[in-house]
Amino acid sequence: MDLEYVSEDLPKLIMSMKEGTDRISNLSSSLRTFARSDTESKLPFNIHEGINSTLFILKHRLKANQNRPEIQVIKKFGDIPVIDCFPGQLNQVFMNICANAIDALEESNHGLSFATIEEKPNIIIIQTSLNSYSNSVVVRIKDNALGIPKAVQTKIFENSFTTKPVGKGTGLGLSIAHQIIVQKHGGTIEVESTLGEGAEFIITLPINW
Repeated sequence: MDLEYVSEDLPKLIMSMKEGTDRISNLSSSLRTFARSDTESKLPFNIHEGINSTLFILKHRLKANQNRPEIQVIKKFGDIPVIDCFPGQLNQVFMNICANAIDALEESNHGLSFATIEEKPNIIIIQTSLNSYSNSVVVRIKDNALGIPKAVQTKIFENSFTTKPVGKGTGLGLSIAHQIIVQKHGGTIEVESTLGEGAEFIITLPINW
């Protein structure tokens, strides 16, 4: 009855359906990468794939909302090799640190207007590099939030330590991250921070351990 309208609307509908199926496909792929089952032995793993899957799952927390602009994620991926590791556990570490960075940025936005935040955008920088001297891969995750006081930095990886209000955190995230990196992978995890400038977590992972 309305061929002209249908001929104009149908391509738009098909395009929307394609975009929806593409998003579902990407999410499914990211979830598979993120939730890889770890076996008794380590598996070869592409660190960049793990980071990208983590960011895709956190995408809903990064996008703009009524209170702030989008949190910008800057990836500076270096030329690093595949490493032998427990992929599922490493992805948990990336998820925890990135989610904490988002929490810190949102806390730093408290009381600021949308326009003020837009002038100094919320940023997370994720950088990877190869340390050929120690035969290891280095992953650095940095935010430009309020930073972490020195007194907190010394305790941040302790079991049950948390700076979050009661009911808003278990105090297990960074403690478990430390165990995964140090005990399970023979690596190191450190934090560097300057108040008012943000915090950076530095993860070093042996390529073969």
